[in-house]
Amino acid sequence: MKGPTHEPEHGPARGPESGPVSGQRLASLDAFRGFVILAMIWVNYVAGMSGIPYWLEHAGPHADGITLPDLVFPAFLFMAGMAIPLALRRDAAGGLTLPLLGRLLWRAGSLMVAGVVLAEAWRYDDAAALLPRALYFTLFYGAMLLLWRQGAPGGPARGWLFWLGAALMAALLVLYRGKAGDGASSVYLQHSWWGILGMIGWAYLVCGVLYLAVRGHDAALWGWLLLLLALYMGGTDGWLPVPKLLNEFVNVPQVLGSTSVNMLAGALAGRILLVQSPGAPGRAVWPLVALALVLLAAGLLLRPLYGINKIHATAPYSLVCAGITLALFVLFYWLCDVRGRRRWCAWLVPAGGNALLAYVAPDMWEQLAALLHVPRVWWPLWQQGGAAGLLNAAVLALVMIWLAGIATRAGLKLRM
Repeated sequence: MKGPTHEPEHGPARGPESGPVSGQRLASLDAFRGFVILAMIWVNYVAGMSGIPYWLEHAGPHADGITLPDLVFPAFLFMAGMAIPLALRRDAAGGLTLPLLGRLLWRAGSLMVAGVVLAEAWRYDDAAALLPRALYFTLFYGAMLLLWRQGAPGGPARGWLFWLGAALMAALLVLYRGKAGDGASSVYLQHSWWGILGMIGWAYLVCGVLYLAVRGHDAALWGWLLLLLALYMGGTDGWLPVPKLLNEFVNVPQVLGSTSVNMLAGALAGRILLVQSPGAPGRAVWPLVALALVLLAAGLLLRPLYGINKIHATAPYSLVCAGITLALFVLFYWLCDVRGRRRWCAWLVPAGGNALLAYVAPDMWEQLAALLHVPRVWWPLWQQGGAAGLLNAAVLALVMIWLAGIATRAGLKLRM
């Protein structure tokens, strides 16, 4: 999983805000999300280094297996899915209404726009553009902060700063200029793929609509999970015709099928927490373990047909990664919410509760540092690779988590 403005790959922001199960936020959910963000920042800094273990590099396009970096993106998807039942627990009973659909479209659309811009950052052309690259993306992140600060859309904080952010974002979309060729047909902003944030936006829209449409009913959610798997298999194998124009706009089997499967599996885990944990958190542990085993088994059963491959977003990849993610989350849940031992991970909670800001923080700093000509004092160790480079990357990742925590405690929190 690459950072926001690296050359694109087929690969979070975060999905909806997680809510409490019994009146308070789940410490384990924020702590585990913070852990995933820490891993993401570390592997992003490690990417491209020499002398590092193979398991710290992405598996290739023809691989049948996964490495540590391959787990990061599906972990984001799964955690966003877990937050859906917790965030919509009061709204699900009323089903899918126009106001709720508007909220889903705002959040998903915001992620899609940001995803496209960041995915197209690799071809930004300083020579043709009005603004230098560092200034353009510094302003872009500034627009994100103005638009997505907590409570902005529809709330009392939706004032002139929100509309300033909207105007700035619109202007930046128009001012983008990139190099044509190499898959890009225009110098203007266009989507060759939706980027990591955009793919999360599509999955969130699909899963949010499905969850509200069935009012969070567990059996119906399982049915939709199977239908999404069928969408992937039918679109991939050709027995389910997908209109060419639609598939060129959004890769239906991979984005609406297998990627959404990952997030919907997270929603099923969130349902277990919602139903089982109030008053007795320990009751949710074994159902969560059972779900993790089911997801792993399903992925391994489908592996001979499609392989486990991140680049092609295969269904076995989504299922296996969802099972591994859930198994790791159960450890956090058991320690934090069942045993009540939270001090060991308290430093992860602020970043986990402000995941969108933590996600963009490293690249935001890179662009601001380039704009202000801040010397890269950390660069020599990074270039060495090997043990020195890995240690340097770990220190940088911890610094970014620390900065995200400071921003969170200061009230700078992003929520779409």
